[in-house]
Amino acid sequence: MPKRKQKRCRAVDKGAYLCPNCGERITIPLDPSDGMEQKYEEDCPICCNPSVIHLEFFADGAATRVWAEAE
Repeated sequence: MPKRKQKRCRAVDKGAYLCPNCGERITIPLDPSDGMEQKYEEDCPICCNPSVIHLEFFADGAATRVWAEAE
């Protein structure tokens, strides 16, 4: 049986933002299947404070815009 190739994460599969509460850089997976503009709440894995994460995907292949606001 032939070996399956492992899926490799590409640079475009991940994005990062600065936590508005503690200033740490947080890396997150990017998934455009939920729409070109996304907004959701997530607790910082460092300081545990909640933030609103914004994602903006572009059809022309430009880098995804990722930013966070304190809740």
